[in-house]
Amino acid sequence: MALRDVLKRLIVGLAGATGLAYPACAAVCPRGIGGCPYPGRCFLFTDVDANAVCDYTRTTVTGVTSPDPVTTAPPVSPTVGTVSMTGSPPPVADTGVLGSIGPLPAGVAVFLVAGAMVFAFLRAGRAGPAAAEVGSALPLSALFGLGFGMIAVSLFPGGATSASACATVYLLAGSVLGAYAWHRGAMTRQLVVALSGLSALFGFVVLAPLMPLEFVGLVTAAAGSGSLVGPGTIGVLGALLLAFAIGRVFCAHLCPVGAVQELAYAAPVQKYTVGHPRRLEVVRAGIFLISVVLGLGYVNLMASTGVYDFFSLTVSVGFGVFVALVTLSTVVYRPVCRVLCPFGLLFSLPAHVSRLRLRRRDACVGCGRCERACPAGVAGENASKRECYLCGRCVEACRVTGALGYGPVK
Repeated sequence: MALRDVLKRLIVGLAGATGLAYPACAAVCPRGIGGCPYPGRCFLFTDVDANAVCDYTRTTVTGVTSPDPVTTAPPVSPTVGTVSMTGSPPPVADTGVLGSIGPLPAGVAVFLVAGAMVFAFLRAGRAGPAAAEVGSALPLSALFGLGFGMIAVSLFPGGATSASACATVYLLAGSVLGAYAWHRGAMTRQLVVALSGLSALFGFVVLAPLMPLEFVGLVTAAAGSGSLVGPGTIGVLGALLLAFAIGRVFCAHLCPVGAVQELAYAAPVQKYTVGHPRRLEVVRAGIFLISVVLGLGYVNLMASTGVYDFFSLTVSVGFGVFVALVTLSTVVYRPVCRVLCPFGLLFSLPAHVSRLRLRRRDACVGCGRCERACPAGVAGENASKRECYLCGRCVEACRVTGALGYGPVK
């Protein structure tokens, strides 16, 4: 099947699944207004200070006890002011048989079913001989099953599992599974695109892109001005520690913001290189410093890109801004990751010295195919791999067996 046909089917499938998964509360409460039935675990926003009340709500909702009233943490977004919510939250509808199952068993069931389907697909050799081996098919099927399982948990009717908790599990466990699949040599370009599609869907369903969402919480925690560290912040810290060992696997395959850019860049249009990779890093470093300063005042600079509105399908000016960035991603590789995202710099530091990374091996003949295929411009023999997003294009372009591989640096 041609790449264009694959992309068309993927885009149509994502659009359809996103429409079905869009929660009713998002349509009623796109900015924290109204009688929200999910205080503290809203699909759209986050509880940075972990006080069981959505941070876009500055007062306690009737019927909900807040052990730490929202008085110390201003709104994360500079565009949203104080909102007072009154009235009792509407009762949660009876979920019948689904409600008696529970979110965790349902997630495990989806994990097993989806994993088994992917395992059968891989064992049939449809993703390459390396992925067909049992030792490769198992972690890959577990990775895809994990994504669908966490989506099921977060969507479960009446479930009490927070979006940040689901995203944290997907972040940490998915990074380890993805790194192992790369180490086995089983991660093909076809699987990278499929995994990007899953992660993009995960972002639309959970509506909690961890990277930009948790930056303010991480900054305030580091400065000692935050109250409690939530699961999302813990997940980010864990991912940063993992990056010392496995590089930027999370940025490459699991971050919804990176995933939609990866899918956009796969569009068959003319590509352009904008500036030297190091110049882009300098620009990102400047934006990072600005983000830190603003973050100390609980202002999230990434909110201005419209990332939240995009994943919540809230039509606004911000939504248009992020759509423009995604459109730019069709011709320029990952502009948000490489220039705007403050976590791009944080992840690049451990990735620069990571134990495992994609590298040349002794079989390399120096043909330069990988360098021409690399959209980030970091495939040179002596180039740092801190900006390598494991897109798989260099491995796909290489014509020498064993010349490139993901493994320990000598």
